[in-house]
Amino acid sequence: MHIRQKLFFLNHSYNTAFFFSLLCYMLSMCFVSARADNLEIHGFFLLLFGWMSFGLNGLFLCWLANIFYVVSSCIVIRKAKSLFWLSFPMPVLGILLLFYETIPDLETGHDAQLTLSTGYWLWYAALLLMTLACILLRVRNARKEPEYSRRFAM
Repeated sequence: MHIRQKLFFLNHSYNTAFFFSLLCYMLSMCFVSARADNLEIHGFFLLLFGWMSFGLNGLFLCWLANIFYVVSSCIVIRKAKSLFWLSFPMPVLGILLLFYETIPDLETGHDAQLTLSTGYWLWYAALLLMTLACILLRVRNARKEPEYSRRFAM
């Protein structure tokens, strides 16, 4: 494959991953993300008030993936190739929610059974796609500008 064809493919692949990531993220805000007994928790509610779970068994760590998502979005928009590694904690923090079987129900004082729903899976797909977009951006920039030209540039 010719170098221009490779760069064209890489250029469109990270843009496509970025677009689908934003689409999945926006859709996840509309769907139910989790169910705790008979309570349905929507993604938009979790985005706005997830930071309040700071002391609840580490659930705050899952919410921190949203901060890394915003940072990774800025990396892709600004094409900051040296900061692509900031997207790697996103999927790790997002998957932590799978390990929680119950969450504390502050109204009743008991633990509520937690089941994840469509909104969570769309949110996690958005995290994975954003990480992929950052990696593809890094690969594109690494192929576009060889190491020797950066080292000996005047």
